Amino acid sequence: MGARLNILPDERISSLTPSLENRLISVGEQVRPENFPSLCDGMIRHVLEQGFELAGADSGLVWLLDATRENLVPCYGVGESAEKLVLNYRQPLREGIVSMVMMSEQPFVENEVFKNAHHSKIVDMKLQQQTYAMIVVPFYFLRQCRGVISCVQLKEPGSDDIDPPGFRAEHLQAIQRAASVLTELIDYRLLRQTVQW
Repeated sequence: MGARLNILPDERISSLTPSLENRLISVGEQVRPENFPSLCDGMIRHVLEQGFELAGADSGLVWLLDATRENLVPCYGVGESAEKLVLNYRQPLREGIVSMVMMSEQPFVENEVFKNAHHSKIVDMKLQQQTYAMIVVPFYFLRQCRGVISCVQLKEPGSDDIDPPGFRAEHLQAIQRAASVLTELIDYRLLRQTVQW
């Protein structure tokens, strides 16, 4: 095993930490659903696509709190149905599974989710689809939970087709890994922009 890299705090930088932390809190508050896509490049899309693919999802979304902090807004989507919702829908925090995950900061995975009384049917009705299975995980950046990442397996309403395979524990882990990588990428980009590096 190789030697461990040990970086000690530099007093010249440590003295600036409170100012930097205050500035990053302000920066975090400026990130909204409308401007979040400007932070996203091909690497972020790749991370999300790979996570959704490993989970066997049909589509997935990044949701962020709006300025009122009363709704979640889909701000970045992968997959045809998800892309239709980007900035075109608001999920009140008082209803639905994505809101439940936002409020509890606990991940969620369920097959046959359409049978769950907490599952909001509004999106399914809007897009004329049936959500068969769903994964939702909290999404953090700059040390706060600011939204969620969700993915779904879909079924045509009333179809006699075989049900989708559903999600398992390893699929939830794939989405949690993607969310963690996304956190690191977004944190790095915001820090880099903040210090003009």
